[in-house]
Amino acid sequence: MAEIVEERSLETWSLAFDRLPQIRHAAKRLFSSCWHLKLSLPFTRGDETYQTCISCGARRRFDLDHWTSVGGFYYPQRDKNRAR
Repeated sequence: MAEIVEERSLETWSLAFDRLPQIRHAAKRLFSSCWHLKLSLPFTRGDETYQTCISCGARRRFDLDHWTSVGGFYYPQRDKNRAR
């Protein structure tokens, strides 16, 4: 019986540990101080058109045909090969 309890306890910890990045991301979004009120003009880079938050750098896709923002905000992935 003790082995079953110990096995389930380990499963619970492994599930919690696997979800840690998701929990951290949710907490960061929940307590974020930026409300994305100051957005840049839309501009196109490659095949993507977006606006950027002046305060935090979050991006939001932009539809040039309807001249509206589309979807939620996201943070661009950093290029590890790019020099800072």
